[in-house]
Amino acid sequence: MKYTSAFVRQKPGTGKWVGYVRYKAPGGKWRQTAHTFPETVRTRKQAEKALQEWRYKMEAEASSGLNLPGAKTAVGEYVSAFIDDLEASKNVEARTVTGYRTIAKRIDKGFPNVSMGELTATMVQKWENGLSESGLAPATVTSYHRLLSEACKHAVSVDILRKNPCDAVRTPKRQPPKPNALDAEGYARLVATLDALEPEPVPVAALIAVHTGMRQGEICALRWRDYDATNGLLYVREAIGTAKGGSYIKQPKTETSRRILPVSVELANALIRRFAYVMGDLMRRGVEMKPKEFGELFIVGYIDGRFLTPNAIAHSWHAMARRYGLIGTQGRAVTFHDLRHSFATQAIAAGADVKAVSAILGHANAAMTLNIYADAAPDSKRRASELISGSVKEIGPVEPYAIELPGE
Repeated sequence: MKYTSAFVRQKPGTGKWVGYVRYKAPGGKWRQTAHTFPETVRTRKQAEKALQEWRYKMEAEASSGLNLPGAKTAVGEYVSAFIDDLEASKNVEARTVTGYRTIAKRIDKGFPNVSMGELTATMVQKWENGLSESGLAPATVTSYHRLLSEACKHAVSVDILRKNPCDAVRTPKRQPPKPNALDAEGYARLVATLDALEPEPVPVAALIAVHTGMRQGEICALRWRDYDATNGLLYVREAIGTAKGGSYIKQPKTETSRRILPVSVELANALIRRFAYVMGDLMRRGVEMKPKEFGELFIVGYIDGRFLTPNAIAHSWHAMARRYGLIGTQGRAVTFHDLRHSFATQAIAAGADVKAVSAILGHANAAMTLNIYADAAPDSKRRASELISGSVKEIGPVEPYAIELPGE
């Protein structure tokens, strides 16, 4: 650990000198620690000399990886402090912080009475193996590994650790989950059913999902000003996040999540019905709104300006899916998020360009889309094979290349 600045002060009324050194704490925040010198240190010159000796001693201890602020801190405590500073930096979403704190509890239980300076790769590997043996999914174990590794990485950057013990640990091999999408018939039946229902928030939210593949939080954040009816476009500008303190408006998940989506004729008709429904509700309640005020209302929200939370949609959708017996291709009940998978699967099966589907979904690149949906629509593979065979037949009769038989 490098102490970037140091100074001395005399305590008023006591005559005692105190030395201070500044250092970087977990998360990148600057902090300082103090040390009161013995009474034999009476002058500023003596105090500054004592400060230098103390500072050299602290840095020498830091280079050994022992007996310094942080190295003796329990692993769980250090990770919690790391999360505190991440939260304070405002660079991490509230929902992410909530998840980190849950993981930190598991880390604390996994390394009882172990300090940062004592943590080894063998300890971490044994802990992660135990998590896998307990039944946790590879993706979950990997997320635990990632947080501990980030905390250790910071400890290395501030000279608390010589190296990151997590670097030598092998995480379990992750198998990407297969989308639990609706098949073609189930998809068509669901769209027909949703079209027949009253244009209330949840059915309309589901229609937006099956026609655009938008994320749940993005749909909740859609306002009427985000819908360009003239050009048939939806602007994804915000999302609704959920954390321990409740739901909140946030920026989209990634830069590619901020996008403009085409609106199909079917979805446009659904939005027209929703518009008429909301206007009728306003008239019944005697509420008058200027166009700009109306534009601020959430499409699947309430007329008082509140948005519908992702949790509320998930709860209502669960009951709806159970009522209609919606089961996906993986044999599980279809969640609201599975409607996004269903859109992507049907689009690719219909022959849509993968890059275009990737852009609509807000993925970072087409490779991500392929990794998720490559095997989601087996019929599309057969169709592709048939298209290739058909293109060969369209060329017509051709002469084969001359074939030389063995021995000729």
